[in-house]
Amino acid sequence: MSELTERLKQQLIAGSSRPLMQDAGQHWYTGSQLNLEENVWKNYWQNKGIGHNDIVLVALSNSVSYSIVIQSLWDIGAIVQPINPVSTEIQISELEDQYHYSAIILNENIKELSILKDTFTNQPRLTTLHESEVQIFIRNKHIAHLNETPDDDQLAVIMHTSGTTGKPKRVGLTHYQLLAGAFHVIDSELLTSHDSTFILMPMFHINALVISNLATCLSHGQLLFRPKFSAHLFWKEVSSEKITWVSLTPAIIAILLQRDEQPTDNNLRFLRTASAPLLPSTHEEFNRRFNVPLIESYGMTEAASQIAQNPLNKPLQNSVGLPVGTELKILGANYEEMAVGQVGEIAIKGESIITHYLDPQPEAFHDGWLLTGDLGSLDENGYLQISGRSKEMIIRGGENVNPLAVEDCLNVLKFVREMAVIGVPDKIYGETVTAVIVPNEISQDHRHQLALLNELANEQLLPVERPTKYIFSSQLPKNATGKIQRTLLAQEVTQ
Repeated sequence: MSELTERLKQQLIAGSSRPLMQDAGQHWYTGSQLNLEENVWKNYWQNKGIGHNDIVLVALSNSVSYSIVIQSLWDIGAIVQPINPVSTEIQISELEDQYHYSAIILNENIKELSILKDTFTNQPRLTTLHESEVQIFIRNKHIAHLNETPDDDQLAVIMHTSGTTGKPKRVGLTHYQLLAGAFHVIDSELLTSHDSTFILMPMFHINALVISNLATCLSHGQLLFRPKFSAHLFWKEVSSEKITWVSLTPAIIAILLQRDEQPTDNNLRFLRTASAPLLPSTHEEFNRRFNVPLIESYGMTEAASQIAQNPLNKPLQNSVGLPVGTELKILGANYEEMAVGQVGEIAIKGESIITHYLDPQPEAFHDGWLLTGDLGSLDENGYLQISGRSKEMIIRGGENVNPLAVEDCLNVLKFVREMAVIGVPDKIYGETVTAVIVPNEISQDHRHQLALLNELANEQLLPVERPTKYIFSSQLPKNATGKIQRTLLAQEVTQ
């Protein structure tokens, strides 16, 4: 067994009589019940000839079954590829052409896909839990693979990067990298068996998979699965279920700030935020509204989740904290190491970080360091400040404009629900600074709002930073975790 699968198994045995996981219907399952379910799945895969190095596509909503299914696949040395459960038939077909899956697992309510009819056989559905059964498709003429105990270097998951600034890259993470990433979370968040958390973010995302799911399992805590975030239930359930911490995104933080509910009588030690930049103005408003520590962090799929996090006892606002189990440095254009306070590209390496992509991407590495594509700086105490993505920086007349700084300035206006600042091609200046705004209320006349935007920009922004164009929209393109897809937005605006 790999150390990851051994520890996950021991967690279920140690908690045999204790409730460890709760489904969306609020049914609790003990470690003994979960261990039985995991063995049922493991035996099922073995009987179907699924084993070592078989790639299995998993397209499920958040659930207890999700966690147990992937654990059973890791136990037999199979490789899990989690994807968005609302992926289209065309998207699944394109993936199948590339990977030739041994098995595909879909939600119960998904109609049988025509692309699967000739290649796969729909098997009897399987679960012993209170949750909905899942659909299982086994490849016809599948060459049976023996159940082979995985080692630490066995590939565990294939994931795609979020692709917010370009084409997604294929990331392969081993059992050991996932284990190391999860323990970095445990150590930085001081997680114990007394902790409990919601899984609200999608499980096909590295944040939920490692930070919420694996870190909680490996620290013997309690997991409560919810299909998605519910704004009107969040604070109520945090109180009633005695939740001690939750991993959220800035998009969810912004939604909580738009509502009147307040946290009451809760056991929260902290909320953590990652997956996208948290604007300083949003953080300040959260601190004013809610008496709950909000901890900023920084991570990526290629690092098996977390790279840096603010210490719980000494957080620094407008920073993503200190590196956790990761070597980190700031590099200049010629790969020279930048001095304290200077902005450059963030480079990382460590036991949880990939050393190569599944597709050749030699330009993403330098001398053993992964080049993240993120811009940042380190202060004299080693805290990391993020300046944005290198590909998102706007170059106007030869000068760099940080879109996050512009957004943070203008986002304080009360009529702004959300905003994204992007660069749009310009024949004279190279790019123009363009702000796309989703207002709280749709209007045909934006003259008053434009006056307020221009007044604030002229007052607080440098001339080169001031948007030359404002576009009002009903929504912004986002990925499944609520991260704004700026490249796509820029393409849409340009077209």
